[in-house]
Amino acid sequence: MSRRLVAALVMSCACGLALPVSAQTPSGVAGLLPNLILNGIRLDAGTPVPHDAHFTPLNELYEGTDPRSGAAFKLDAAEVVLNFNRLLATQFASFPIGSSSGAFSFQIDESTGLPVRRTRSFGPSFGERSMTLGRGRFSVGAAYQHTSYNQFEGESMNDGSIQFLLPHNDCCPAQVGLQATGDGNLLNPGFESDIVTVRLSLKASTDTAAFFATYGVTDRWDVAVTVPVVRVDLEATADAEIVRLGTAFQPLVHTFQTGSDVSRRTFTEGRSASGIGDVVLRTKYNFKQRGAQGLAGTLDVRLPTGDAENLLGTGATQTRVGLVVSTGTERFGQHVNVGYTFSGSTDVSTYIGPDPQLQNVLLPSDTPPDEFQFNGGLEFAATDRLTLLGEFMGRTLRNVGRLDMGERAFSYTPQGQPILSPALQSQTFREFQAREGSLTIGLAAVGAKYNVGSRALLSAHVLLPVTDGGLRSRVTMTFGLDYTF
Repeated sequence: MSRRLVAALVMSCACGLALPVSAQTPSGVAGLLPNLILNGIRLDAGTPVPHDAHFTPLNELYEGTDPRSGAAFKLDAAEVVLNFNRLLATQFASFPIGSSSGAFSFQIDESTGLPVRRTRSFGPSFGERSMTLGRGRFSVGAAYQHTSYNQFEGESMNDGSIQFLLPHNDCCPAQVGLQATGDGNLLNPGFESDIVTVRLSLKASTDTAAFFATYGVTDRWDVAVTVPVVRVDLEATADAEIVRLGTAFQPLVHTFQTGSDVSRRTFTEGRSASGIGDVVLRTKYNFKQRGAQGLAGTLDVRLPTGDAENLLGTGATQTRVGLVVSTGTERFGQHVNVGYTFSGSTDVSTYIGPDPQLQNVLLPSDTPPDEFQFNGGLEFAATDRLTLLGEFMGRTLRNVGRLDMGERAFSYTPQGQPILSPALQSQTFREFQAREGSLTIGLAAVGAKYNVGSRALLSAHVLLPVTDGGLRSRVTMTFGLDYTF
């Protein structure tokens, strides 16, 4: 055995006992990725001197290491994974599920004293129109949609295009005579320059059954409630590979199988959850209405009834104020909605687990971001029974943070160099890089509503993503049924 390998094993022994080989891991669906990538990818612990936890950033997080302290291991990997997880969690829990606004709108005919329909169309499905339901009217409905996701920040989620890098931690005392790299990481002893690349394939989907109820308090004022029942499924496959920048001729220092040169291993984990999501209380007041033209104000309160640790809700109370402008004719209508959501704080961490020790070292905030929303819709009453619809929905998640694919360089000492003042080389790898910023997401919806009875409606829509930022869904189908009394 070479003197270098002996030295490496001795150094590892000195620090291996001090490193925790396991850390408190997050629970629930929201903890799947941090647990798998930051704590679950481990080498074989059966070596004489264990290296199994040397590529697990989660251990250092729970040790209280400050990623901005200038220490050898700056926890860049943890920041990237946690930001990825936050963006995923934020969008998972707030995908559009439709409007509770009643499809029929009535007014009293002064000549007969009987209620009559005010419009031939049945209104938008995801936005609001200015018209209200009508005094004393009650509408109930349900809708179902299955949503799956296939891209994140323009990268495919299915083929390993999303890559994370796990550097070796700064575990051991420096060997005499080895120089620093100049980037804050001594890579000393030399085996610390090894890294693990993780290529992620992720299957992510939600099934949502939403139940709506709307009541017309007056001819101008509606109140409504939406109760979603949600199932969330995540299945992750992480293809991990040891890149031996510093141990190319010492492959048994870092290996996935004791005594063998095994540099690749696949780790998989799947989690699912179901339950009530965040209940939404809604109210709408019509300020002015003349034919199809009108102006209304809306107020939504989203209650933290969904389990945020399982991505069933946001974990915070959110209040949305909005304005609705409607124009058009009896058969052809246009609607514009603008709104702003104020998000409250939460004590629930959807990113790494409810541990107060982490609050000072994690870049992502537990508080959901404020949002600006825009909805523009067109509706055409093809017949008295059939309305055709087209809508655009835009959301800007303010200061939620972004991840851009870039390149990161790692320095290492080539094998065969003299032990004193060895020349340093570097190699680059693709990796997401965290930055500040807001995220804008756009969806287009086309569909139809059909009157199957006196006051019963069937609806069907197709939702199409029109932006690449953040978490991008596949084509989503929605189906609904509602009835007005």
